[in-house]
Amino acid sequence: MSVNASHTWFAAQTLAGKENIAVSHLNRQGFETTCPQLWRTVRHARQTRRVLRPIFPGYVFVNVDMQRMRWRAIDSTVGVSRIVRFGNRPAAIPTDLVESFKAQTGEDGAIEFEATFGVGDEIRVMSGAFQDRIGWIVELPDVDRVKVLLGMMTRHVEVTLPRKQLAKAS
Repeated sequence: MSVNASHTWFAAQTLAGKENIAVSHLNRQGFETTCPQLWRTVRHARQTRRVLRPIFPGYVFVNVDMQRMRWRAIDSTVGVSRIVRFGNRPAAIPTDLVESFKAQTGEDGAIEFEATFGVGDEIRVMSGAFQDRIGWIVELPDVDRVKVLLGMMTRHVEVTLPRKQLAKAS
């Protein structure tokens, strides 16, 4: 589907954990969709595995041609709770934001952050044992690894992490 001036991106709220089902059914109806995802490490029953999880759990982005498509059909789609609105009209999402997510999506369907890090940069750990922690870069020992200072309980701890697990915090 080609994007032109009448196409606008909207956020659709999905049922809990049903983002993939919502995307599938919206695509069948002719809507262009995207659901930005990241690789996350999940531990369950003493096993660790990597799974793709949405960056915005409970939401998918839908591209709608307001001149030709019936946006109200989104509300009755399987897996979708409702389209996000301000009053009676759907709330538009900036096109460049959604397009940047799409441009950063790799072949495996996950967002790949290509950030250049420097000593002193504030970062967020995106996966692994220290997921969702904020820290500061202390050293860049080699191409694939970064030494990070993380605040843990009452002190700071230096940890060396793979670069692909990190994203700039600000």
